[in-house]
Amino acid sequence: MIVKIILKKLKGHLSEEEEILFEKWLAEDDENPFTFQRLSNLQGKSKEFQDIHHLDPQRAWKIIQRELHPNKPNRRPAATSHIKFIRYAAVFVGIVGLSLLYRAFYAEEQVEIALDPTAIRLELGNGETRILSQSGSTEIVTKDGNVLGSKADGVVDYSQNNVDENDVEVYNTLHIPNGKKFKIVLSDGTTVNLNAGSTLEYPVKFIKGKHRKVTLIGEAFFDVTKDEKSPFIVTSRSLDIRVLGTKFNVTSYPEDVDQKTVLVEGAVRLYESGGMYDQDNSTLLAPGDMASWEGDNNKVSVEQVDTELYTSWMQGKLVLKGMKFKDIEKRLERHYGVSIQNKNKELEDRVFTATFDVETIEEVLNTFVSETSFDYVIENDQITILE
Repeated sequence: MIVKIILKKLKGHLSEEEEILFEKWLAEDDENPFTFQRLSNLQGKSKEFQDIHHLDPQRAWKIIQRELHPNKPNRRPAATSHIKFIRYAAVFVGIVGLSLLYRAFYAEEQVEIALDPTAIRLELGNGETRILSQSGSTEIVTKDGNVLGSKADGVVDYSQNNVDENDVEVYNTLHIPNGKKFKIVLSDGTTVNLNAGSTLEYPVKFIKGKHRKVTLIGEAFFDVTKDEKSPFIVTSRSLDIRVLGTKFNVTSYPEDVDQKTVLVEGAVRLYESGGMYDQDNSTLLAPGDMASWEGDNNKVSVEQVDTELYTSWMQGKLVLKGMKFKDIEKRLERHYGVSIQNKNKELEDRVFTATFDVETIEEVLNTFVSETSFDYVIENDQITILE
């Protein structure tokens, strides 16, 4: 795949995610910047190669093949041709090898980007995948030239896109890896703050008069733009949350037994996902309420809480309240982008309450050690808690 990106770089245009991969390749080896420079120089050594930016990868490969293998049958190549062959071959050996180059150019459409698991991924409705950085600005444009939105400093904004609202709803999906957070402004102006390890599926453009539906896995804080004619519905596993305009937090990671909805402002109604909405069969929340939805039996319990405890993650805080350590492990993995292996089984059911802000993962672990002694080892992003 890197060969395809390098060729596109020679043509002079890369998408944002391809630029990130290209820069990563340059930094992987001190020789790579020189290799790319030799490739750039190669464009000026052959008249045909000079026009390679006008060609598709298959045609470009044929030109490269002719440069590498001059067609001179039934006679030994001249010394100058042999030297030229060695020079051009050396240019590509440092990348991936000639056979991989052929496969990359000839089967371009079948090659997929090797995605970085720590990258923020945006999946477009047409199957394209974009990698988003938390810094910098760019437009999100499809291959067809449709402007879906823009990205600037940790925010994807769809509120100014040029998508025809009369079209069939097209959904995008944003995946946030562990250790990172991101914000989306939907086409109606609704803002969604996504916590680490979360995924949101949403329409590029809401259709007026129809329900505004999104699907969440993980945790998010919603600030919904009011529209009485178009209820906003968040689907999360077995739960639907229906609002007109309000602020609320939803926590629904795959390993969570209960799905929690904390209402900060306005009103929401909760009911079983997939069923018909009925006020009589839904649960109404008031500001300050937290609903715990038990997915196995579709039961809900409501209590009054301090909402800041459940929304402080947006300010970088990690709040743990009466939580078993085996559940805390998952929170630490998401918050710090680490992997934890716990060999101390007695520790798993210990209950802790704590709040962390600017502490490092090592400082957090030492806090637990002060409460109940255990040893651990940190190697890069892997943490092993010893027996």
